Amino acid sequence: MANYHPSDELLMEFTAGQKHDPLGIMVACHLESCRECQQRIQMFEQLGGELLQETDPQPVSKDLLETLLSRLNEPAKAEAKYNGDPRIPRPLQRFVTSFYDGLPWKGFTKNIKEFTLPFSNKQYVAKFYKIAAGKQLPVHTHRGNEYTLVMSGKFSDDAGDYQQGDFILADTNTHHQPRAGMEEDCICFAVMDAPLKFTGLFGRLLNPFMR
Repeated sequence: MANYHPSDELLMEFTAGQKHDPLGIMVACHLESCRECQQRIQMFEQLGGELLQETDPQPVSKDLLETLLSRLNEPAKAEAKYNGDPRIPRPLQRFVTSFYDGLPWKGFTKNIKEFTLPFSNKQYVAKFYKIAAGKQLPVHTHRGNEYTLVMSGKFSDDAGDYQQGDFILADTNTHHQPRAGMEEDCICFAVMDAPLKFTGLFGRLLNPFMR
């Protein structure tokens, strides 16, 4: 059960269909396993429906009903069988088709790896991070917002402990050094609108390479 969740503002944007981007994919992944946020989404959908009932009707094309009815007779498309990692949430499965261990991880050390997801865009960079059990990232802050969803394992920093399913926001006021739990590697799904900014001696050497 998740202890950290998206904000109401972000969930309302998602409910309204305004998050067709990497951040929206992350919210969808969190919703798949979070009953609390599913209930909040249902409440926002109900509120949206009530608002629609109070708006003036808008004209539509004369053949709209006929077009919709004709599509009901179209055969349903068979979903491709997913043979990847069963821990991957369904919103990510068409982008991540292998097991975690089979991804082309890259990194500066054997303890910290990353994999850039193929749907990164001009606004957001989306990545998986893998921190080896018991290891930690260099001390850093953020040049913008970074949203993190714990996919597997757990990590902690001075602000708290985070487990699978937790949705965390770090921003320019955050200064921390996340450490993976001792039991297993921690894999996180991160979406950021600006690069990290490492502040330690070793970390500052990495800043020119951050994106």
